Amino acid sequence: MRKSHNCKDVVSQFNLMLDGELNPKEEQNMMCELQRCMHCLQEYNLEEKYRKFIQERVQKKSCPSSFLSSLKNKFEQSKDID
Repeated sequence: MRKSHNCKDVVSQFNLMLDGELNPKEEQNMMCELQRCMHCLQEYNLEEKYRKFIQERVQKKSCPSSFLSSLKNKFEQSKDID
């Protein structure tokens, strides 16, 4: 027997799916849920388009390794304070 569809639960899983954090079975279940509900599918497509838009607009820049090391050290020091 199939569980009842809950749009709120499906929408809450969008980010996990878009981030590739679902296992293949969970992803397959999510796709089935999206096919069952036009509202969820539209919300998913909107979120996916938004993410692609942001990815296209954001420039990836690298920073010097010395800066990264400095940040890591400061982070480690802040953990020791707690």
